[in-house]
Amino acid sequence: MLRKSILIILVLGLAATAQSQEFAKVGTMGAQFLKVDMDARSAAMGSASMAFSNDAGAAFGNPAGLVYVRNSSFVATYAPWFADINLYGASLAHNFGGYGVVGLHFIHLNSGEMEETTVDQQQGTGQTFSTTNLAIGLSYARHLTDKFAIGGNARWIHEDLWVAQSNVFGVDIGFLYETGYKTLRMGMTVKNFGSKFNLNNNYWDLDNGDSLSTPSEFLPYDLPIEFIFGLAVDPVNNPVHQITLAVDAIHPSDNLERLQIGAEYGYQKTAFLRAGYIFRHDTGGLNAGAGVLVPMSGYRLGIDYAFSNYTILDNVHRFTLRFEFGGPKP
Repeated sequence: MLRKSILIILVLGLAATAQSQEFAKVGTMGAQFLKVDMDARSAAMGSASMAFSNDAGAAFGNPAGLVYVRNSSFVATYAPWFADINLYGASLAHNFGGYGVVGLHFIHLNSGEMEETTVDQQQGTGQTFSTTNLAIGLSYARHLTDKFAIGGNARWIHEDLWVAQSNVFGVDIGFLYETGYKTLRMGMTVKNFGSKFNLNNNYWDLDNGDSLSTPSEFLPYDLPIEFIFGLAVDPVNNPVHQITLAVDAIHPSDNLERLQIGAEYGYQKTAFLRAGYIFRHDTGGLNAGAGVLVPMSGYRLGIDYAFSNYTILDNVHRFTLRFEFGGPKP
């Protein structure tokens, strides 16, 4: 079973990378909001989360991590993005014992109001518009052996670009393997397999500022597929101090490969400091953050914050609220 599962991982990875070329195909794929990390804990560690996510937030990264939900888990994130763009996300997961873990999640992006301009009225028409993106997904995960787990997401994805709209379905599939060597874990994920977007409208192209005589059709475009492999290890793990180190290698279909590394220090599994770095990203780099996870009667309440520096762009701040009923696997 394990050998077959590893073979499946390799086949999916090759399928995801088959579209890649030697140059970055930036701007050729849609639904870019699906690539935004919607968990502040993960984001603070440079999004190196394929092998350590252990609550409902795993639905945003490696859905196989949902197997560590002991009872029920809820995660909600707010991320004010660049240029007054806002992202919201939430995930709820419940462990049904031998039947596996089932979850629901959503991600929503709103561009905010923007001023309409035209060729003739380049200072603005006085009208405004906005664009939105929405993904609603169902998650499932379960152990295949005591050390190997599989998980997946099935999503309905909607893009509203004001002048046209389109809906597609996409899937993610993830794997987690506890190697048995100390605390080393491996995670792999293939994200955003799906159909092509086909916008339901035409547009008028221009030639030296003049509209052509016939309208043009929007060309179909793909989801941004990503193949991600990650490792995580806990060199220190005792009741007082915990340290987790993680690294992810990412092969996207619309950009160059990049490396993400991160670390988390926990004090008594209650207070946490985190840091990470993204290599070979167009603008990303340093990430940092902190969090608390407070035990209460029958559940734990957590708040996480992440800071991300995007150099020539604005800094990004993410905030995540989490409830854990029964608590995750330590």
